[in-house]
Amino acid sequence: PTCFAHPLAAGGWTLAHPDKGVRRFWIDHCRRSREIGAAMGRQLQSPCVTNVWIPDGSKDTPADRHTPRERLVESLDAIFKRPFPARQLLDAVEGKLFGIGAESYTVGSHEFYLGYALSRRKLLCLDSGHYHPTESMADKLSSVLQFLPRVLLHVSRGVRWDSDHVVSLNDELLSIAREVVANGYLGRVHF
Repeated sequence: PTCFAHPLAAGGWTLAHPDKGVRRFWIDHCRRSREIGAAMGRQLQSPCVTNVWIPDGSKDTPADRHTPRERLVESLDAIFKRPFPARQLLDAVEGKLFGIGAESYTVGSHEFYLGYALSRRKLLCLDSGHYHPTESMADKLSSVLQFLPRVLLHVSRGVRWDSDHVVSLNDELLSIAREVVANGYLGRVHF
């Protein structure tokens, strides 16, 4: 689901929004996206991956970091309430270090989604552009795959803590590829 570029995301909040009506809109949007994904997976006889990423956060240091994350857990649980067969649909959640307009606080941080994926058995999406430039995605793979059966990788060129959605053959991509092949992760990593 795309949880941005809509008037109800203009303030930078969606699934963790303080207004229950705004949250309900985004929950329904994500539910419908999962239904569409499951239908695609059924038709293609191959699982479709739906990946939830939201822009929610704050440019300034918040007085309360807990409550928005509590709302996000409730929203995600509502989105994923309806189960779909894994042969049709795989659900993923994707964290981020920070975003434009959310430089001081990101509700859906890596740590948040790692905990959510572990506790709810969802795919964790690791986006190579969503971490500090000195962090290694290859290192994250061998750590996360100790506890999760599989992950979703969004590999693109990281530019100043964000993905520019261009894949380029660089040292980081080669390191990720070596990690996947050397440790037999190929069946456990979705690209």
